[in-house]
Amino acid sequence: MIIKSAHKRNLFVPLLVVLLCQTANTQDQKPQQPLAGGAQAAEPRFRLVRSVSGSKVVDNGGRYAIDDPRSVFYVPGDKEIDVYFTWEGPAGTHHFEGLWKKPDGKVTMISDFDYTAEQTRFGGYFRMLLGETPATGMWALDARIDGESAGTHTFQIVASARPDTPVPSRRFLIPAEIYKRAATASVFIENLNQPGERRSLSSGFFIGPDRLVTAFQAVDGASKVRIVTPDGRRVDANEVIDWNRRQDWIILKVDAGHLSTMQPAAAGSWAVGDRVYVLDVPAEGNRVLIETSIVGKQSLSGGGERLSIGDNLSRRAQGSPLLNEYGELIGLIGGSLIPGSAFVEDQVYGARSLAGTSRGTVVLPISLVVPATSGHPTTIENLAGSGQFMPPLKGNEDVLSGVLSRNLNRKMDPPQPLEERSEFSRQDARAMVLVTWLPKQKRKGIPSLHLYTLDNNLLNKSPGTKKISVNPQKLSYSAWEVPLLNLPPGVYRVDVLLDADTVWRTFFRIVD
Repeated sequence: MIIKSAHKRNLFVPLLVVLLCQTANTQDQKPQQPLAGGAQAAEPRFRLVRSVSGSKVVDNGGRYAIDDPRSVFYVPGDKEIDVYFTWEGPAGTHHFEGLWKKPDGKVTMISDFDYTAEQTRFGGYFRMLLGETPATGMWALDARIDGESAGTHTFQIVASARPDTPVPSRRFLIPAEIYKRAATASVFIENLNQPGERRSLSSGFFIGPDRLVTAFQAVDGASKVRIVTPDGRRVDANEVIDWNRRQDWIILKVDAGHLSTMQPAAAGSWAVGDRVYVLDVPAEGNRVLIETSIVGKQSLSGGGERLSIGDNLSRRAQGSPLLNEYGELIGLIGGSLIPGSAFVEDQVYGARSLAGTSRGTVVLPISLVVPATSGHPTTIENLAGSGQFMPPLKGNEDVLSGVLSRNLNRKMDPPQPLEERSEFSRQDARAMVLVTWLPKQKRKGIPSLHLYTLDNNLLNKSPGTKKISVNPQKLSYSAWEVPLLNLPPGVYRVDVLLDADTVWRTFFRIVD
């Protein structure tokens, strides 16, 4: 909910004027006096989402925004200062107060009003009209709601001519504009196996002429990659401009045709709590605009920074762009903490929780992707041949279930896992893998277990010398011991193979 401006130009004082922003009637300006609203609550009820200052407020379809965001103002050139606050808090009628503080810390004016918020997110701006000789230095505007501190915005006033450098024009876009900007730059990405059958469907978008970016997991394990444009054009993509498996991104060389490109936001311009937009794909061919917010961030050793947004998205949205309210590109949906886990979570015990996506969706900041200048272009075929792709699951219909546990009770038939888990300590010394076979048709082969790092480096494998015969309608079992003592902390992958086919997979973490 946006608190709209109620302009009153007759509120002059010698140095400044405070203009309150609300839909209710503005109360008279008051000189310094004790704050109203009673004692603060034990726990904060109001959270400052953002505050922005500038010299001009614009109305974009009922949504107010600062047209020239900045924190330094020049006198006598600048005539006013607007500070726009956005909060989250309980709906209802609240008492708002704004305290303008001069550089010496003294409150020079207090303004107050009452407003009924119909939604839990609401905002408004305060305006200060500059006189001829305002105090120079660092000012602060303290906001209070119902007597509770609701954020502080600082800005500087200097007595000098404003620089001639033009201020880039920025405005909040309405949702329809954001949707159009994202959709006209986005494509679908088909991950195909060798016979040309589709393994998965993801998204991607153009960041420059013939430069298509998507999550690395969108193409991981593919024999072929096909691009489907909004107008139904299908283009095979084999050339790779740049890539980073651990960060989970890849740039493909693809003819963009008439499609538009996304413009990145300034690095570090986002903050936790910012409102953002993303294209979800609830059904094939159906892109929908989701309004969400950045709810967290984390840093990964070797993987860079990640953001988290509050909404869970479909797998088809892997590789979609994340945009701010100006329609600028912030990030790439993806950035999984476990390379290769995105499209096998149904078969992989614990992969989703280990990947840190049990709540919301992980996003890779676009600043890790643009500009990408490794200078080592390659092809999809070469990535597969050099071991960068994770082997696809094949023949997994022969496996009824797989379990990773601390131990097994082999005295029971069937064997029973003890303490099923996906996280171990090196003090555990070992982990046990139990696979239950129930094939659709009789099959013979040699089962084996392979242990990998997240970078696809093979650490160990079982000898795999005993041939087994598995039969339909009859349960049979295979078990392996995974030594843990010499493994440093980190996340590892376990593959179970039957001859050359990878039939089951899981991930686990080692902690000290």
